[in-house]
Amino acid sequence: MLSFLICAVIILLSGENPIRAYGELWSGATTGTGLRTVINRGIPIVAMALAISIPFRAGIINLGGEGQFVLGGFAGAVVAVNLDAPGPLVIFVAFLVAAIVGAVWGLLPAVGQTWLRLPILISSLLLNMPARALAGYLTKNYFADPTAHYASTESLPASTRIPTISWLSGASASALGVAVLVAVIYAFNRRTAPGYQSHISGINLKFSEYGGVGVSRQTVLSMGSGGAIAGMAGAHMILGQSGRFVDNDLVGTGFAWTGLMVALLALHRAIPILAAGLFFAALQVGGLAMQRNTGVSWQLAQVLQAVVILALAMQIAPRLWRRHSSADIASHDTDEYGSVTT
Repeated sequence: MLSFLICAVIILLSGENPIRAYGELWSGATTGTGLRTVINRGIPIVAMALAISIPFRAGIINLGGEGQFVLGGFAGAVVAVNLDAPGPLVIFVAFLVAAIVGAVWGLLPAVGQTWLRLPILISSLLLNMPARALAGYLTKNYFADPTAHYASTESLPASTRIPTISWLSGASASALGVAVLVAVIYAFNRRTAPGYQSHISGINLKFSEYGGVGVSRQTVLSMGSGGAIAGMAGAHMILGQSGRFVDNDLVGTGFAWTGLMVALLALHRAIPILAAGLFFAALQVGGLAMQRNTGVSWQLAQVLQAVVILALAMQIAPRLWRRHSSADIASHDTDEYGSVTT
């Protein structure tokens, strides 16, 4: 609420009516084509946030989502253009290959940390540039559309495009896949032993090691799983929206970094990620409608997004600090056998 009040003051200072501006923002995101656009825009944001949340829950900050996202989109496009098979089968194989490619790229920093002691935080970030360069190189030299005036693959056949759902305002059917993914991750985290072990590893690494949790295995599995989801998110962007892979197009979307913010603010919890991802998508779509129908720039929606992030961070940071401080105390109060001393 404070975030909206701050932006209302900014709108007033610019000479516009904040009530009318917010009304246009709301209607632009919830009515007509706006709702469809919000859902379609929310799909990659939520998917990328889920991809990042899996290693984050295990105490690993993965900054390589962009590279996994781009390579997954490239792999999905190559399969969709070149595989001669019925449309549904092509879509399935494209997503499968994109998941494998994303997982492999996500495993590289995991292997680097596990066997070479290279910090994932740094290596995952550095791998984004090679991923973009590799996708661009392969597109230009092996899979380029000779009729295009820019580096891109050929357009996907109509049969390989992800269908839309009429009762969901015409949004992409990938929305159902994301909803299922949210439910699966929620159940995995809350109802399974590996999900609990991942949570314990995220709270305190030493304590989880004393408890018999295989930390190296957790690192590899979480980074591989996150990379697979990021790769499928990239494939959705090609098969469900753009219809071809264009060099550097997926980088310009900013979905990977928006997903990172959503994952961090939602504290790696699946249901809050879904809500936060759709909220951020609504701000972006509604901001454009606000600009069209009022004198308020759409960039104010970005300001509102930034203020919301700051406000939530101010609430979340103390909780994280208390949680990790308590975990550190617990790890220091253990004897050589890993038992908590009193």
